[in-house]
Amino acid sequence: MIASRQILRVIIAASAVYAIYLPIALWTGSRYSAPIAPPGAVLQLSGCHKLVPDGFLYTCEAHMLRDLEDTIPTAQHSPVLVYENDRPLGRGLSPHHEIEKVGLGRYSHWKDMGILLSTSDNSDPNTNGRAYWAVLPPAMIAGETGSISYRIPRQ
Repeated sequence: MIASRQILRVIIAASAVYAIYLPIALWTGSRYSAPIAPPGAVLQLSGCHKLVPDGFLYTCEAHMLRDLEDTIPTAQHSPVLVYENDRPLGRGLSPHHEIEKVGLGRYSHWKDMGILLSTSDNSDPNTNGRAYWAVLPPAMIAGETGSISYRIPRQ
Protein backbone atom coordinates (compact mmCIF):
# COMPACT_ATOMS: atom_id res chain seq x y z
CA MET A 1 0.00 0.00 0.00
CA ILE A 2 2.79 2.46 0.92
CA ALA A 3 4.81 1.46 -2.16
CA SER A 4 1.84 2.00 -4.46
CA ARG A 5 1.27 5.50 -2.98
CA GLN A 6 4.93 6.37 -3.59
CA ILE A 7 4.68 5.15 -7.16
CA LEU A 8 1.50 7.18 -7.66
CA ARG A 9 3.26 10.31 -6.28
CA VAL A 10 6.21 9.78 -8.61
CA ILE A 11 3.87 9.39 -11.59
CA ILE A 12 1.95 12.54 -10.65
CA ALA A 13 5.18 14.52 -10.13
CA ALA A 14 6.59 13.31 -13.47
CA SER A 15 3.35 14.22 -15.23
CA ALA A 16 3.42 17.70 -13.69
CA VAL A 17 7.04 18.25 -14.79
CA TYR A 18 6.21 17.05 -18.30
CA ALA A 19 3.12 19.28 -18.41
CA ILE A 20 5.31 22.28 -17.61
CA TYR A 21 8.22 21.24 -19.85
CA LEU A 22 6.27 20.49 -23.03
CA PRO A 23 4.77 23.98 -23.63
CA ILE A 24 8.08 25.65 -22.80
CA ALA A 25 9.99 23.34 -25.17
CA LEU A 26 7.50 23.93 -27.97
CA TRP A 27 7.56 27.70 -27.44
CA THR A 28 11.37 28.00 -27.37
CA GLY A 29 11.82 25.55 -30.23
CA SER A 30 9.57 27.57 -32.49
CA ARG A 31 11.61 30.70 -31.80
CA TYR A 32 14.96 29.18 -32.80
CA SER A 33 16.47 30.39 -36.03
CA ALA A 34 19.79 29.23 -37.39
CA PRO A 35 22.51 31.87 -37.69
CA ILE A 36 22.43 33.67 -41.02
CA ALA A 37 25.68 33.32 -42.91
CA PRO A 38 27.16 36.44 -44.47
CA PRO A 39 27.48 36.52 -48.28
CA GLY A 40 30.29 34.30 -49.53
CA ALA A 41 30.53 32.32 -46.29
CA VAL A 42 32.31 29.05 -46.79
CA LEU A 43 32.82 27.86 -43.24
CA GLN A 44 31.22 28.42 -39.85
CA LEU A 45 33.92 28.41 -37.19
CA SER A 46 33.32 26.41 -34.04
CA GLY A 47 35.26 24.64 -31.32
CA CYS A 48 37.77 27.44 -30.95
CA HIS A 49 40.56 26.90 -28.43
CA LYS A 50 42.15 29.53 -26.21
CA LEU A 51 45.93 29.43 -26.56
CA VAL A 52 47.02 31.54 -23.56
CA PRO A 53 44.94 31.61 -20.34
CA ASP A 54 45.31 35.37 -19.81
CA GLY A 55 45.00 36.43 -23.45
CA PHE A 56 42.20 37.01 -25.92
CA LEU A 57 43.52 34.82 -28.76
CA TYR A 58 41.51 31.78 -29.87
CA THR A 59 42.41 29.41 -32.66
CA CYS A 60 39.71 27.85 -34.86
CA GLU A 61 40.37 25.11 -37.41
CA ALA A 62 39.66 25.95 -41.03
CA HIS A 63 40.82 22.88 -42.98
CA MET A 64 38.99 23.90 -46.17
CA LEU A 65 41.09 27.05 -46.36
CA ARG A 66 44.55 25.58 -45.72
CA ASP A 67 45.89 26.59 -49.14
CA LEU A 68 45.30 30.24 -48.24
CA GLU A 69 47.10 30.26 -44.86
CA ASP A 70 49.90 32.76 -44.28
CA THR A 71 53.43 31.64 -43.42
CA ILE A 72 55.50 34.84 -43.30
CA PRO A 73 54.59 37.44 -40.63
CA THR A 74 55.83 40.39 -42.71
CA ALA A 75 54.03 39.30 -45.89
CA GLN A 76 50.54 38.27 -44.87
CA HIS A 77 48.12 38.01 -47.79
CA SER A 78 45.31 35.61 -46.84
CA PRO A 79 42.07 36.89 -48.37
CA VAL A 80 39.96 35.20 -45.68
CA LEU A 81 37.67 37.59 -43.79
CA VAL A 82 36.21 36.73 -40.39
CA TYR A 83 32.64 37.71 -39.54
CA GLU A 84 30.96 37.85 -36.15
CA ASN A 85 27.33 37.09 -36.96
CA ASP A 86 26.72 39.29 -40.01
CA ARG A 87 29.42 41.90 -39.32
CA PRO A 88 33.07 41.69 -40.32
CA LEU A 89 35.55 41.67 -37.46
CA GLY A 90 38.11 44.45 -37.65
CA ARG A 91 41.82 44.37 -38.35
CA GLY A 92 42.54 41.24 -40.31
CA LEU A 93 46.15 40.16 -40.85
CA SER A 94 46.95 41.35 -37.31
CA PRO A 95 50.16 40.35 -35.51
CA HIS A 96 49.55 37.48 -33.11
CA HIS A 97 50.77 39.39 -30.05
CA GLU A 98 48.14 42.09 -30.76
CA ILE A 99 45.37 39.50 -31.07
CA GLU A 100 46.48 37.96 -27.77
CA LYS A 101 47.07 41.15 -25.75
CA VAL A 102 44.62 43.68 -27.25
CA GLY A 103 41.96 41.54 -28.95
CA LEU A 104 38.89 43.59 -29.94
CA GLY A 105 38.17 41.74 -33.17
CA ARG A 106 41.70 41.30 -34.49
CA TYR A 107 42.42 38.13 -36.46
CA SER A 108 44.78 36.37 -38.86
CA HIS A 109 44.86 33.16 -40.88
CA TRP A 110 48.00 31.23 -40.07
CA LYS A 111 49.79 28.11 -41.35
CA ASP A 112 49.04 24.96 -39.32
CA MET A 113 47.01 26.99 -36.78
CA GLY A 114 43.92 27.99 -38.75
CA ILE A 115 42.08 31.19 -37.93
CA LEU A 116 43.51 33.12 -34.98
CA LEU A 117 40.89 35.50 -33.66
CA SER A 118 39.60 37.60 -30.82
CA THR A 119 35.96 38.57 -30.50
CA SER A 120 34.76 42.17 -30.79
CA ASP A 121 34.33 42.39 -27.00
CA ASN A 122 37.10 39.92 -26.01
CA SER A 123 34.56 37.33 -24.83
CA ASP A 124 34.78 33.57 -25.40
CA PRO A 125 33.56 32.76 -28.94
CA ASN A 126 32.34 29.36 -27.75
CA THR A 127 29.92 30.78 -25.18
CA ASN A 128 28.99 34.34 -26.19
CA GLY A 129 26.06 33.29 -28.38
CA ARG A 130 27.45 34.69 -31.63
CA ALA A 131 28.35 32.82 -34.82
CA TYR A 132 31.79 33.19 -36.41
CA TRP A 133 32.39 32.70 -40.12
CA ALA A 134 35.43 32.37 -42.37
CA VAL A 135 34.44 34.21 -45.55
CA LEU A 136 36.08 34.52 -48.94
CA PRO A 137 35.52 37.51 -51.18
CA PRO A 138 32.88 36.72 -53.84
CA ALA A 139 35.51 36.85 -56.61
CA MET A 140 37.13 33.72 -55.14
CA ILE A 141 34.02 31.54 -55.18
CA ALA A 142 33.69 29.67 -58.46
CA GLY A 143 30.34 29.32 -60.17
CA GLU A 144 27.20 27.59 -59.05
CA THR A 145 28.93 24.65 -57.39
CA GLY A 146 30.22 26.80 -54.54
CA SER A 147 33.65 25.25 -54.91
CA ILE A 148 36.55 27.44 -53.95
CA SER A 149 38.84 28.86 -56.58
CA TYR A 150 42.25 29.53 -55.07
CA ARG A 151 43.27 31.97 -57.74
CA ILE A 152 44.27 35.06 -55.78
CA PRO A 153 43.90 38.16 -57.95
CA ARG A 154 47.25 39.83 -58.74
CA GLN A 155 47.65 43.41 -57.63
